[in-house]
Amino acid sequence: MKELALLFIALAGSASGQTCYPPFELVGKECIYINTGSSLGWQEAREYCRGLGGDKSGADLAVFTSCDAFTVFAGYLGFNAPGQSTFWVGGHTEFADNNWRWVDGRALESGVPYWAYEEGHDQGQDCAAMTSDSHFQLADYPCDEPMYSVCSMPPVTQRGGGNVTRDDPDLPIILNCPDESVQVGDFCYWFSSSQKSWSSAEDYCRTRFISNRGELFSPDTCDEFAKMAHHLEVAERDRSHWTGAADVTGYQEWFWVNGDPVPAGPPFWATNMPQTHSNSGPHDYCALMSHSRRFYLEDDHCYSTNYYICKLHVVE
Repeated sequence: MKELALLFIALAGSASGQTCYPPFELVGKECIYINTGSSLGWQEAREYCRGLGGDKSGADLAVFTSCDAFTVFAGYLGFNAPGQSTFWVGGHTEFADNNWRWVDGRALESGVPYWAYEEGHDQGQDCAAMTSDSHFQLADYPCDEPMYSVCSMPPVTQRGGGNVTRDDPDLPIILNCPDESVQVGDFCYWFSSSQKSWSSAEDYCRTRFISNRGELFSPDTCDEFAKMAHHLEVAERDRSHWTGAADVTGYQEWFWVNGDPVPAGPPFWATNMPQTHSNSGPHDYCALMSHSRRFYLEDDHCYSTNYYICKLHVVE
């Protein structure tokens, strides 16, 4: 299994025109080295990672530039990490308790998609690690606790590979949201003020917002899911909301109503969710963004009543 994973990484690096200096390897779009040879405190682990870069700048404890990058690496650890294991990464509190930052200075957001839902706010536990106990989402630990570590450094563009250009992702998209819906990120959403069963909520979204192809909230990306979770923490913090996710067969085969599969683990599900249900049938269980689990997904009987979110497709 590990040999196949490394072959895939090598092919991905060749296809993308990017490579990594040894001992780093390309995982997704990140140059990563996993240190399982020695257990170190967080600061010692950081010095170890910096030393791996030699005279090539940029090596440090691992930081993740996007929700996608973090999710890809969490999945990689799930296949390749030894047993029950925990790894330091480059997250640390700065200036105040619970003010988390990556070592490159960027803010490390609380909650979705990085943190396990009960983690990130324990006093005196100022360093972040990815742990198998929560499907390799982040947890906070005392910085002097010895453990394995993950190092990263920027990939190198191979000669002839050229530079990748893209539109500025920070430029906001302004939408004209209809029917009392509001913009969150790049989409318009309508938030219910009453509760319905999952199927009734889905019917309502489709019929009321038929001109905007309304549907129960089904994110296209983990970034969209994270933006919604952060919005709910501020604006709807005491309410759980149905999403467009359901176990369509009764065998833990979860799909969004837009047809995309819902993968297990990060970035969508709370730890130990979805639960295994015996003798369940198609559409017996559906998923809600749970206020008690920091708006990660939790499964519930589809006939239960909850608030819900309609996603609208609005042309710019």
